[in-house]
Amino acid sequence: MENVDLSIVIGGPQGGGIDTASNMISKAFAYSGYQVISVREFHSNIKGRHSYVHLRVKNSQVRSLRYPVDILVALDPDTIFEHHEDISKGTRVLYDADFEASELSQARMIMRDTSRRIKEMLESTGHPLNVRGVLDYMKSKGAFPIPISFGNVVSEAVSDGTPTRYFNTFGAAATLAVVGIEKNYVEKVIKSVFGNKEKVIGPNIKVVDAAYDYCARNNLRIKNLPDLEMGKKMLLTGNDGSAIGKVLGGLRFQTYYPITPASDESTILEEHEELKWIDGENTNLITGGVTVVQAEDEISAINMASGAAMTGTRSATATSGPGFSLMAEAISFAGMDEIPLVVTLYQRGGPSTGLPTRNGQSDLLFALHTGHGEFPRMVISSGDVKECIEDSARALNYAQRYQLPVIHLIDKNLANTTELVDIPDGSSIMIQDPERSDGKDAFSRFTLDTKNGISPIGYFGRDIFWLTGDEHDEKGHVTEDTWMRDRQMEKRFLKLQTAEEEIPMSDRAIVLGPSRADVTFMTWGSQKGLVLDVIDALGKKGIKANLLYLKMFEPFPAKFVSDVLKKAKTVIGVESNMTAQASKVIKMNTGIDIENQILKYNGRHVTEDEVMEASLKIIEKKQKIVVLENGA
Repeated sequence: MENVDLSIVIGGPQGGGIDTASNMISKAFAYSGYQVISVREFHSNIKGRHSYVHLRVKNSQVRSLRYPVDILVALDPDTIFEHHEDISKGTRVLYDADFEASELSQARMIMRDTSRRIKEMLESTGHPLNVRGVLDYMKSKGAFPIPISFGNVVSEAVSDGTPTRYFNTFGAAATLAVVGIEKNYVEKVIKSVFGNKEKVIGPNIKVVDAAYDYCARNNLRIKNLPDLEMGKKMLLTGNDGSAIGKVLGGLRFQTYYPITPASDESTILEEHEELKWIDGENTNLITGGVTVVQAEDEISAINMASGAAMTGTRSATATSGPGFSLMAEAISFAGMDEIPLVVTLYQRGGPSTGLPTRNGQSDLLFALHTGHGEFPRMVISSGDVKECIEDSARALNYAQRYQLPVIHLIDKNLANTTELVDIPDGSSIMIQDPERSDGKDAFSRFTLDTKNGISPIGYFGRDIFWLTGDEHDEKGHVTEDTWMRDRQMEKRFLKLQTAEEEIPMSDRAIVLGPSRADVTFMTWGSQKGLVLDVIDALGKKGIKANLLYLKMFEPFPAKFVSDVLKKAKTVIGVESNMTAQASKVIKMNTGIDIENQILKYNGRHVTEDEVMEASLKIIEKKQKIVVLENGA
């Protein structure tokens, strides 16, 4: 079978059903046996401004997205304006014929600076300042604009007087028809997406039929993709993965205050109190469920989670940058009183409100140093949906085992990335309980009689002990005694040494690819998959490369990282921030400075093609720093 590698963008107004259309496309390809990955890019206003989903489909492993696209589906004129550079020779542009007369000056929802750049491009190339002008520009690049009268076709299929409400279904169905996906899969998807809503399912299936008929009559098919065999899998986002992992890890209490992109995790937990659909035999999923509380603010959220943890309940909270800022004092309190607490920190573009719905990796140093004073904490990061599941469960175990706050970093790109993953069953996840007190009399909650820094834990309602934000003695009483202060500080930090000894290096940092290479990439978070794809592409050019992939930043695997980098010939860091924060952490812990950097901080997802191009600039042209600027 020929290699299948399709890149698709479907765009339209925020609130225009883009997510539903993307879900249809992804599920239909998955039903047909193809690997699929997608990321959602959406504007921070409630409704109207440009949003889109970028998908990639392959008949082999898919780990990243790429430009240019093979199919661009425009559900509004703005999509044509915004993505005029994302096409190439052979790209099919599906759009409503009524869009052609739309003037750039009338596109009120396009950001002013974006509109200015589009205007300059059209004027410099001699094209009129409207959709027709952009389509002509696309033609000059070898693209094939395909005008379809969405309104007429849909109105003939569904006569309820509201054809625009079905444009997303029509666009998704036309996309699938063009590449030859069997129509029955699309109808199956419609039933899956809309559940038992028969009044909704019927009209949408008629629209699917109309889209397939139209594409057949007009000979629009460009591929005839056959069905492939694939085992049972699930389409999950990073938000989904984190929620599932927490349940598998024994979570019983989750708090949150609504904030993008963290809220989705908590709403998933609210919707699926008992995840029996994962594994009906797992009693952890069947009994008890998870109590989810939407607090009045982030300060309340983290303190509620801390309070629950002090009763022996596995507890967590989820937030993003602004909310995490408000949690700083409570994290310091958890560090002082050795409270097992998990904070899932979804990174987005900052500072301040910043880019609320866009990607970023600029909170790493903040996570490592948040909270006044010195206290042990663990900071871990996930790079794909599978890792979100595993790491969320591990975070709960780490918090219980080492009795400290654990900060789990997930960037917005990963949170809103959808991947096909094996159905998680929890068989590989063991719930580890801490050593507890005997529950009889007042006991030394913070005893110094420990070789690993971990004291037996006590719980409210069961044990007699004291908790205070002040420095304290072994029973928790406030003290300013110099000897006790030194011993308690040393005891708390000894836990990090214990963690370093107990946690496998594969869960902290790993080298992917050949042990010896011409180029060593260093990255973390959602860039993992695309860097691996770049490594494969470089290999085809005769350049041997590998990846130093970081998963745990505290305690930091300094010796392992140092040994890898000392052997490396050329090292390139890849991060979604401006200041190369992971490289700073490496230098802080090893003294090694990574000079070559590929950085992106415009808030859009990183793609394989732009990292490949940037890598060659560094490898062949000796450019030190390359800033990536792609993305609508």
